[in-house]
Amino acid sequence: MDARDELWIRCPRLGGQAPFTFCLQEGGNLPCPRIITCWQVYFPIETHLKEHLSPQQWEEFERKKPKEKVASLLELIEEAGKTAQKEK
Repeated sequence: MDARDELWIRCPRLGGQAPFTFCLQEGGNLPCPRIITCWQVYFPIETHLKEHLSPQQWEEFERKKPKEKVASLLELIEEAGKTAQKEK
């Protein structure tokens, strides 16, 4: 077990505290797309990921881009509208 596994941070996606281990698996078999942005101030996260992901996982991870904040908000608004329509 790595000492980093015990670290927690405020997750901008969840809006609350989340452990580093959650960030590593948030994307299923890949880390959260925002993991580098969130953790780079604490330790060399990119190096850590390259050491722990297979080359294929790293390539797939690099292809995943976090959605822009506006796009994420628009999706949430659209989903809320659909939910409101269903409830009528």
